[in-house]
Amino acid sequence: MPYAITTPEHGTAFDIAGKGIAKTKATEEAIRIAAQMSAPKA
Repeated sequence: MPYAITTPEHGTAFDIAGKGIAKTKATEEAIRIAAQMSAPKA
């Protein structure tokens, strides 16, 4: 695959949208790993 894809592990979580209670750690880690995977290789 020529590009990295990230997605939240819990789905869209419409039931908690706008309440400020969503846990973001998994998505933050997925984005960090995708950035590492996308970095130019030496």
